[in-house]
Amino acid sequence: MTVTAARRTMSPRRSAARAAAVAALSAAALLGGGLTAQAAAPAPARTADGAGAAGAAVELAPAGALATQCYYKVNASGGLLIRSGPGTGYAVVGSYANGSTILASSSTTNGFRKVGTNRWVSSAYTVRIVNLPCES
Repeated sequence: MTVTAARRTMSPRRSAARAAAVAALSAAALLGGGLTAQAAAPAPARTADGAGAAGAAVELAPAGALATQCYYKVNASGGLLIRSGPGTGYAVVGSYANGSTILASSSTTNGFRKVGTNRWVSSAYTVRIVNLPCES
């Protein structure tokens, strides 16, 4: 993978896998489906220290939903609730398992990170994976 000062470039295979994942997420969102999708040939998931984690999927937010996105590890023993807005007063619409790798907004609102359209998680239970670069 080549890294440039402005942004990193992806290999054609990874780019195709990401495009497939984004298309699946967009279709799921339009059809009222789930929040996550896995491409046919996804990049390996990584743990908080950047090491590979066999069998784990990286869960992607819909394209264009976030400005700057970074990879985070879920650090909540009972799982991390996904809410419809940035606060505990909003409805629970899903959850991520402890140890999941997610792509979320690098900024926070009211202590919550945006993971998709009307989808938020508490930033208190996310740990930035520093070995993976953020995307914009």
